[in-house]
Amino acid sequence: MADNIAGQTSASSNDQLTNGTTQGSVIYDATTIVAADSTRVFTGFKPRYVRWENATDRICVEWFEGMAANTSIKTAAAGTRTLETTNGGITVDSQGFRVLQNATLGAIAASKTCYWFAR
Repeated sequence: MADNIAGQTSASSNDQLTNGTTQGSVIYDATTIVAADSTRVFTGFKPRYVRWENATDRICVEWFEGMAANTSIKTAAAGTRTLETTNGGITVDSQGFRVLQNATLGAIAASKTCYWFAR
């Protein structure tokens, strides 16, 4: 698995009043997304909660402290919620998190706008 940095415009901000809270966005261009790659987000700390929102397709994946690596709770556009354990998800580490670019997961795709929140 590699980190994909091609075709991305990223922005982030730290809450000046709350340590350990940050949010941002990633806008993907039409570059081909490789399913085995991940998008890497540096937060400067190990998150206990991560929310990744594909605003274009209205798909949300969330990871809570205590969940296994590369898993997530997915909310589809229709509101259906599933525990994703085979289609990938979010993995956290001491400096941030990664979101898997799996087509079935649907959190990341070419020509999409995504927002994220970590604390």
